[in-house]
Amino acid sequence: MKLSLEPRPDQTPAEVFDWSITPPTVQREYEGSYVKVIDDVFTAEECASLIALAESDAEWKQAAVHYGLEAHQQYVNTEYRNSERILRFDHEAAELIYQRLLPHVQELVELKPEDPWRYVVSPAQSNRAQEGVWRLVGLNERLSYLRYGAGNYFRGHCDGQLELPDGRKSRVTVQVYLGNDDVEGGATRFWDQKQKNWYDVDPKKGRVLIFQQRGLWHSGEDVIKGTKFTLRSDLLFRQCFDEAE
Repeated sequence: MKLSLEPRPDQTPAEVFDWSITPPTVQREYEGSYVKVIDDVFTAEECASLIALAESDAEWKQAAVHYGLEAHQQYVNTEYRNSERILRFDHEAAELIYQRLLPHVQELVELKPEDPWRYVVSPAQSNRAQEGVWRLVGLNERLSYLRYGAGNYFRGHCDGQLELPDGRKSRVTVQVYLGNDDVEGGATRFWDQKQKNWYDVDPKKGRVLIFQQRGLWHSGEDVIKGTKFTLRSDLLFRQCFDEAE
């Protein structure tokens, strides 16, 4: 099965999330962090097609925790992560999804040392990461589909920053909420440092959550009712040290 997404030339680029609407402790911790919450990026029909793509040649299995890129570098811990998953490696689908998202992330397309969003890919304390130009090159073809039934969750964590063998590096997470409409619970929750206050992004069908991977502590809260489907991937960058590259 191949995915088909019609171009959406009428998209209005989304604004960066305003942390002032969150509890004060959350705002103080994350003010200036890169997050976007974008509604209606995908239609209900497109969400159904994305799920059908995953299920076309694979079955749902217990989601594992990964500690490396190799297939064996994983383990199951349902007290920490309890959901089902299909991993699909699909360059064509990733490119279609990337083109749909690209109008919303134009500020990340090319990041020079003086650019205001440069810290998303290179924290100030990392000298090597501060060098050169970081260029956005696409969406990770590793599409992680997740299915959360009632009682499923993903406890608090920060997303890992991948460095792929071909030099591409993940610095930004993409989370696409695919349904269903009757889901209760299952929010992506951003916690303050003491985990006493938070801000929830609900899993609304067609919504996309985009956020920097460094320093954002979050969880997938328990699903109370219904089934939550999501598609997770990464925005990938190349760090170029020669302007001629």
